[in-house]
Amino acid sequence: MKRYLVICMISVGLLACEKEAGEGGTSVIDGRVIYFTTSYNTQTSVNDTHYYPKAGKDVYIIYSDDEESIYDDKFETDWEGRYHFEYLRKGEYTVFTHVDSTVINDITYDYPIFKHVSITSNNSINSLSDFVIHKISE
Repeated sequence: MKRYLVICMISVGLLACEKEAGEGGTSVIDGRVIYFTTSYNTQTSVNDTHYYPKAGKDVYIIYSDDEESIYDDKFETDWEGRYHFEYLRKGEYTVFTHVDSTVINDITYDYPIFKHVSITSNNSINSLSDFVIHKISE
């Protein structure tokens, strides 16, 4: 009888623990990465802007709202620029991708663009607004 009581107490203790953000849940975070280019049309004197999905772009997720943390997982966008993180528990998440290299004073910089999301319920799909990156034509 004592063993049964001890096993029940341990089981209740483990089930009562609040789990942190991360894998093991039933929710999803998804979105897209879009590039846009702008060129000046000398014949019409109008800027032409073109948007297109960015395939093969790495998108990262951090299982907290701390942008300084090391990423926990990454996803490479598909041909339509879509990414998808699944099996997530309730909690705070940071999703980011890098803007392609920018040269300032002959120094090349890659910098991240962050989006924060809070999963508040199980079985939820959390679609983020698009990462829109200006692609500078060379």
